[in-house]
Amino acid sequence: MNKNIPKKSARDHRFVIILAIILAGLLVLVAVILALEFRHHQQTILDSQKDRLINITESVANNIEVYLESFQRTAENLTALQQFQTAEDAASRGSLEPMNDFLAQAIQGRTDEISYACFTLGDTVCEAGSRKDYSFHRNMGSDSQFQKLAVMTDETGSFYFRLSAASAAGGELSLLVPMQKVYEKTASYIQMGENGYVMIKDSDGIILMHQVETQIGIDVLADRKKKYPDFDYSELKVLVKHQLAEETGVEIYRSYWWAENPPRRAQKVSAYQPVHLADDFLSISAVIDYSEITSAVQNSAMRILLITILLVTIFLLFLLFLWNAVTKRIKFEKENAYLKQVNEQLEQLHRQEETLSHQQRLQLIGTMTGGIAHEFNNLLTPIMGYSTLILSGMSKEDENYEDMCEILDSAEKAKEIIDQITQFSRKNAEKMFQPTHIGEAVRKALIITEAVKPKNIIILSNLDTEKDVCMGNPVQIHQMIVNLCSNAIYAMEGGGTLTIEGQAIKPKHKKDPFFRGKEKKWFYRISIRDTGYGMGKETLDQIFIPFFTTKKPGEGTGLGLAIVQRLVDAHDGLIRVTSEEGKGTCFTIYLPVLEKYEKITVENYH
Repeated sequence: MNKNIPKKSARDHRFVIILAIILAGLLVLVAVILALEFRHHQQTILDSQKDRLINITESVANNIEVYLESFQRTAENLTALQQFQTAEDAASRGSLEPMNDFLAQAIQGRTDEISYACFTLGDTVCEAGSRKDYSFHRNMGSDSQFQKLAVMTDETGSFYFRLSAASAAGGELSLLVPMQKVYEKTASYIQMGENGYVMIKDSDGIILMHQVETQIGIDVLADRKKKYPDFDYSELKVLVKHQLAEETGVEIYRSYWWAENPPRRAQKVSAYQPVHLADDFLSISAVIDYSEITSAVQNSAMRILLITILLVTIFLLFLLFLWNAVTKRIKFEKENAYLKQVNEQLEQLHRQEETLSHQQRLQLIGTMTGGIAHEFNNLLTPIMGYSTLILSGMSKEDENYEDMCEILDSAEKAKEIIDQITQFSRKNAEKMFQPTHIGEAVRKALIITEAVKPKNIIILSNLDTEKDVCMGNPVQIHQMIVNLCSNAIYAMEGGGTLTIEGQAIKPKHKKDPFFRGKEKKWFYRISIRDTGYGMGKETLDQIFIPFFTTKKPGEGTGLGLAIVQRLVDAHDGLIRVTSEEGKGTCFTIYLPVLEKYEKITVENYH
């Protein structure tokens, strides 16, 4: 009996030792698994933040390009205006007041976006806006995107983009856009932790845009070394070297929070990439505190360590830890999805701001053209009146008779152009809409087109009158068709075939946002197809822009298609165009059918 006790004790000892070894091995295994999971979790968060910073720099770079392109187009559009050309002609003869007035009117209400406007022609200088002591900081050159681009500065140390456009007469119009305004529109609203920021430097390392104004204008390395010579700049120097070499990347480095007094040393994460403007570039940097990224991970590590220690005595805590880890991973994925959604909403908001800005510019053009048209009508009225009066009392054999006819004819043509401009700038509120047979309105428009077309052009039409009633204006529908047919006839100078088709359909273009949610509604589709010379992509992208025309000088105003698009929009419709050079063009209009009135007969149509 006593001999069996040592054997049992030994077995118990061996069992305890084996159990201890198993528990120790399990603990080591759990510790290894948790360490690897922690490392993976940390790397996942870091990679996610790196991707987010890269996306931010890409977004800021794209926003800057789009923002500056819009002002470049503004400068080019201003030089194309008749009012500008008239003022330029006056300036070339020594009269500066018209150009000064034009510049003041051009930037009126936009002084926060355009600080200063200047026109130069030889030694002649006209200007408007904030007149400061501006000087060149650097010339960024010119290319197809920017005729001339430069960076300016004033006596306060503020920076500006200078965008220039050459006029047809050899003058130059320059606009100064404050960089702080560019920064507010493209980068300042982006949140990156407590201390994060977006910084923009030129290709020499001078800070042009920063959320802290005291940092603007300094050399990112040289000026800081002068102020803090004992600081360690080794890792910052490498980062700046890569940025000024036009590289794109993400780096973790040690630097300082320069806005604090004194600057606090910290580890940072910076994503950077260049934005190429003309012949030069700017470096976009998105910087965030590394500790803000890792703090959550470090807190998780402490909790994991405590759970691992408790597993020595309570094995069930191991399962609890796994549950906790899974919960955190799901939470982390939800946070990533939320951040992605926020970024998408910010991008959508920016696109909406750009659309609103474009609409405001078009509204400004409409207001200006309406005023100009009114003044020209006042000038043309006495010319036409007196010309008619003189002709009525003049014999056709008179040697001045043909000259007076030419004066009257030119004035009448000018009045037609002014009427088109007035029609484009006028709001559509006074137009009455009523149940309208689209097919009948198109047929009447084709009668006029048939009467004025050349003999070498054939017109074919096929109009289905079923389900062709819409809530619209027959005069406006008539104008749409006549304008499009006139353009088609012009495109077939050597002859050809003009085909007009119309029928009611249900849309199948599910990829077109216009038809989403309208799959069960009826639309009347009007197709106007010609066999003319067609258009390339560059022309197609601009045909609906007011005052853009491919016609010869004196043959078109560039308002026809813009008016058509405005009228189609007023009818809650859609216009699409397809074209291929050498093979012709097809315009397609979709107008919503008013199904309640689809039984109306043509006899009751007015």
